[in-house]
Amino acid sequence: MPADERALRKNILLFSLFFLLFFAGLGLMMPFLSLQFKAVGYNGVQISLLNMLSALAVILTAPQYGLIFDRSKDKRLILLISLAIATVTLFLIPYLRAFGAMLVIYTINRVIISSSITASENLSYQVSADKNGEEKAAFGSLRMWGSLGFALTALLGGKIFQDYGLLLNDQIFLGFMAAAFVVLLLMPESIFRERRTAETIETSLSTRGVIKLIAKDQYLLLTVVALALTDPLFDGVRSFEPIFMEELGLPVSVIGLAATLSALLEVPMMLGADRLIERIGVQNLVIAILSFDLTRRLLVWIFPSGWVVFALNIMTAISFTLRLITTVHLINLRIPKQYTTTAFTFVFNTMNGIMYILSNAISGVVYDTYGARQIYLVSATLCVIALGCALAARHVSSEKEPV
Repeated sequence: MPADERALRKNILLFSLFFLLFFAGLGLMMPFLSLQFKAVGYNGVQISLLNMLSALAVILTAPQYGLIFDRSKDKRLILLISLAIATVTLFLIPYLRAFGAMLVIYTINRVIISSSITASENLSYQVSADKNGEEKAAFGSLRMWGSLGFALTALLGGKIFQDYGLLLNDQIFLGFMAAAFVVLLLMPESIFRERRTAETIETSLSTRGVIKLIAKDQYLLLTVVALALTDPLFDGVRSFEPIFMEELGLPVSVIGLAATLSALLEVPMMLGADRLIERIGVQNLVIAILSFDLTRRLLVWIFPSGWVVFALNIMTAISFTLRLITTVHLINLRIPKQYTTTAFTFVFNTMNGIMYILSNAISGVVYDTYGARQIYLVSATLCVIALGCALAARHVSSEKEPV
């Protein structure tokens, strides 16, 4: 086996291990934060404020983070610092009670985790592209290890949270993040430096310039807007669904089971997503995703049963995985390589964050006034609007566009 191929396999193995450990740590904490907020006495509006204001911070900072990452000569250092900040801030959350302190710490955590995840995902896409070719990067088969790690710990985390509270989850979380830190240190410099070609160094586009690249591509813009309107990780349903499940009588351990099964479902979806894009095309896939989400939201609204919510919550994995792979695919296909992290953080964090603020602003009031069930009707309405954007994208596309 040639030395280059051996080195590439090692890089992919280390990136897979990093995703496994990092997302395993997040699986112990992230599914239970809204329950933690409720447990310390925050109401629906306060929970929405936490999510909206932290999302606003992500909107304002994510493109700058991406541009710094794209231009950096030491991407490893950026990820190491990000991982350290994310670990400390998430570790502190179970110990906080004052709303102001929680807002500051949670916001810092959201900014760093959101931006560093998209940066590492885009970097891993480019590493996997070296193995399989630019057009057929097996990003899904690499990123699936993150889904598997999340699945392995979310179920355990639900049981621990139910019996002992979030503090014990917190201790185990530290171990996983420390291990992820070590893996980052073990990665060779080539992973972080090989994208620094002469063409990349000569780039002078600002964040605004990268955004203009996206805005000029009508097909790309309409498609990412459609996906952002209804992203299941950023809409109001995501913020209140664990609370709704608990109100419908499901124990916290079952909520953790839903997160586990959803993450496990991501694994085969990650493996098959690239092939699905090749078979039916991005346009048809986006319309199918949005139609699927619309159906899920309406089913919960019509049949507000704990087990209906449980089953459809698991299926979030289908929507999330296909959205992620589609977005990474489109950005790397239609944006110059030296700007892909900036573009990806703008699309996946800033645009999604804008919709997150809008949907949570509505959802917090809807929850306090009408209950969690009506949040699904709000989300269904956004799905209809998103389908209109997707159909408009199909209209403006041409045979020359690789979609």
